[in-house]
Amino acid sequence: MQDEERYMTLNIQSKKRSSTQTAQLTFKDYSVVLHWYKILLGISGTINGILALTLISLILLDSS
Repeated sequence: MQDEERYMTLNIQSKKRSSTQTAQLTFKDYSVVLHWYKILLGISGTINGILALTLISLILLDSS
């Protein structure tokens, strides 16, 4: 009976540890993805800004 209780206790502790490790890995992965997402969003915004300014300048040059 004691062996069964020890096994159950050890089994539960190992499951808790593995789920915590999995959560930490997932959090790190999301952190990396979020970092690259922010970089790509910034690059996209910069390119869109340049295109908008180019369009405005072409419209102003054409009207004058």
